[in-house]
Amino acid sequence: METSPVTNLSDPGRVDDISMACAETTMGTVHYKNLQSGQLVQTKRNVVGPVKKKPAPPEPKVPMEQIYTRSLTEGLQLLLTTGEHNDVTILVGTKTFQCHRIILVALSSYFEAMFNSGMKESISGEIKFPDMNEDQFEMVLGYMYSGKINLVTENAMDILDIASILQIKSLQRICEEFLLPHLTKENCIKIWKISVLHSCEVLLEKSFQMMVRNFQEVCKTEEFNELEAKELALIIKEDDLNVESEDKLCDIVLKWIKRDKDVRAKDVGILFDNIRLPFLKPEYLVNLEEAYKFLKDDPDCAKCTDFAKKYHLLPARQQEMYSNQTRFRSTADSEEVLVLLGGCLTTSPPYSRSLKVPCYNFRKRVWFEIAPLPFDPGIEFATCTYKSDIYITGGGSMQNCLLKYDYNKNKWTQHSTMRNGRRRHAMVAVTGYLYVMGGYDNKLADGSRMISSIERYDIREDTWEHVADLIVPVSSFSAAVMSDVIYMFGGEMNDRKDTSVIQCYDTRLKNTSKMLCKILHPCKLTRAVICGKRVFLIFFDGQVMEFSRHSQDSTRGTCRMVGQLTAFQRIHFGVINYQGNVLVLGGEIDTSTLCDDMIMFDPTTSGCKKLQDTLPAPRLIDSCVKTAVKKKFLQLPEDADPR
Repeated sequence: METSPVTNLSDPGRVDDISMACAETTMGTVHYKNLQSGQLVQTKRNVVGPVKKKPAPPEPKVPMEQIYTRSLTEGLQLLLTTGEHNDVTILVGTKTFQCHRIILVALSSYFEAMFNSGMKESISGEIKFPDMNEDQFEMVLGYMYSGKINLVTENAMDILDIASILQIKSLQRICEEFLLPHLTKENCIKIWKISVLHSCEVLLEKSFQMMVRNFQEVCKTEEFNELEAKELALIIKEDDLNVESEDKLCDIVLKWIKRDKDVRAKDVGILFDNIRLPFLKPEYLVNLEEAYKFLKDDPDCAKCTDFAKKYHLLPARQQEMYSNQTRFRSTADSEEVLVLLGGCLTTSPPYSRSLKVPCYNFRKRVWFEIAPLPFDPGIEFATCTYKSDIYITGGGSMQNCLLKYDYNKNKWTQHSTMRNGRRRHAMVAVTGYLYVMGGYDNKLADGSRMISSIERYDIREDTWEHVADLIVPVSSFSAAVMSDVIYMFGGEMNDRKDTSVIQCYDTRLKNTSKMLCKILHPCKLTRAVICGKRVFLIFFDGQVMEFSRHSQDSTRGTCRMVGQLTAFQRIHFGVINYQGNVLVLGGEIDTSTLCDDMIMFDPTTSGCKKLQDTLPAPRLIDSCVKTAVKKKFLQLPEDADPR
């Protein structure tokens, strides 16, 4: 039989275009005939036959442990409901619960200790909880028999309280996990207090963070007014406390005290010890004691306010004062920083010096930059701080210059020049004035290049005047101020020899004298730093000497070695006081190797350790200071890691 050519219908375009009639069927194939052309086409189809029903999927297999647990809890709940086989009775309020010791002991350390101790309850079989809420206890008991409990925000804290008393650890954890996402500004104080009481560590941490970070809203709640003094002190102590200003915090604390003045005024000392009083506005501080007599009557509070007054009255000493009260909070507009000024980044020509001013943020442990220097004053200039402003005098290239960094403007400006240009000198600040002493002038004749003059700069008037002369002209020495007296240690004399003499200049009497005591050996290129009421001298070989002045006679004092920096042999390093410790950084070893390390010396223990953080690059340091810089002026270096 002749057949027409077959066309495969797998092409859907062709199938739609033709009119067909079924012509022939074979196994799995259907032949269709085009009624117009007579051509046969074929396509696949499913074989027609009885429809097979798909088997039902097997029921999921229940784990053996789950079957057992379900059966056990159902049995336990039945025991609780019927009271069968009970061996202990618990009385809560007006309700009586028939219970089973073995169940109570299995989940509660409290009941385990009770029944193992031979207490009367374990003998009588009757336990009373007169102060517990009977409905809430019933819920807790239900959990012990079933593993289930219906927690809501209204009962979770009370259930946690009972679970903690009965030492049901699993229920404590369930309550904690429930409360964590339900923490609010309104309930965080209550949850924190419960967490403290029952040692709920995770909940305690999260609720405390909620209080601290939302303090300005939390302080308006009724729970805040009911805080104990020690609890309030713990909160306001935090560096991360979110508060508008210390003035505002002081208002909040005083308002809290006035709600129960007779009782709470007794604790004003521990509260004011945790307010950063030095950062109060001067006018606010002055009016404080006048408005609240009980502040004067408390010796601890008076000590705090006296320290704050001293901070404002001695702007030249502010960066040397350290206490918990002088730390910036994380919400303050300023940060405490270490500022590096000048210095070389290479040890051989061409010397690399930068106008950039790196500053290290102690809290964030990150290096930033502030406004660059307008010009390079050259090597061996001197620096000091007054309030949070930075001053630079002299230097190898600009021996007469005076530069000032303005804390409020992030700007360097030039001011009146010194009468006698110099470098390798020292500079300190004493209320209202800057003093520059000694130094070196290469323009003078050989053998008389060491400068003896002491000049004073009036910060307000922007004027210089000569006030005195050193008894021994020196350069490359260090200096420190104690009670308005400037002490100068060692240095290089005109005969190019080092000296062990200690000279002092009394800024009130305007006279210069030599101390009766001397440094333990002749020296130059030392660094002096004040920590509290102690003066420390760091030598090039790492020796640490303490200088103590006589309380009555400024020309008398003592020197003693108190420590040794490990494996330390360098010059042109920097030194600052940080939180009562001596921080030594950078420097040059053997005129060939620059250092980038930071070493901390603890005057209390005489121990030292190298910090993990380092300088941005190894460098010789002309000078460095610790000061405050406004956060908005801190800029990351261009090459900083974006992480």
